[in-house]
Amino acid sequence: MAEVTFSRRLAAEFLGTAALVICGPGTAAATFMIAKTTGVQFSMAQLGIISFAFMMVIIAMVYAIGHISGCHINPAVTLALAAAKKAPWSDVPGYLIAQFAGATAGAFAIWGILGQPGVDAGLGVLSYAPGNTGHAFFAELIGTALCIVVVFATATDSRATPGWYGMAIPSIFFTVILVVGPVTGAALNPARYIGPMIARAALGGGKGLLWNQVPVYFIATFAAGLIAAAVYAYLGAVKPAPTAQHAGAERVSVPS
Repeated sequence: MAEVTFSRRLAAEFLGTAALVICGPGTAAATFMIAKTTGVQFSMAQLGIISFAFMMVIIAMVYAIGHISGCHINPAVTLALAAAKKAPWSDVPGYLIAQFAGATAGAFAIWGILGQPGVDAGLGVLSYAPGNTGHAFFAELIGTALCIVVVFATATDSRATPGWYGMAIPSIFFTVILVVGPVTGAALNPARYIGPMIARAALGGGKGLLWNQVPVYFIATFAAGLIAAAVYAYLGAVKPAPTAQHAGAERVSVPS
């Protein structure tokens, strides 16, 4: 099979990240729109629906573009794979640009679908409570690291059960969002985080955007990717097979 050109891989990452934002943060914005018109209080039920939307779009994108670009659709994943030598460093700048651009385009698409009420409902923008920086950082760090460890364990290790990465990866995102969501909104992805903020600011909804929180989300998610790469380098390490001489020595030392 001919190798996919780099430009097509970047296009796939752009499309996949845009789809992630349209369906994930887009569901969040739609949920808040409905809540504002019906007076329904936000609860675990609504969070569960938002988490489920993320899970389903990730499943769809894994099988739609995974064979084209690898379906990173997350700059933290791309950086982690490069650090672990699972992807070339030369791909990183292009992938990150495509992902951030796709996330921003996806956020504008939410506005195109929901209109001004979608902007007023937040457009999927995330934040954490002022004064809760430590918990927010830890939540994003641990949550993102757990998700990316599953990426390594199921999608990059040839010993993993074949074909199940397309369910395992979305499943861990679903469950992590349920826990991290009440603290930070569960970005777990710097592109998913910043895309809606850029679009909302450009559309006149920038009042109240907490730009001072950007470093926490970015540092936590990118650091989590590097931690996940290191963790799986240890967990997934294969013990070298003993040489014939060593194997013989080991047999001699076993008691009869």
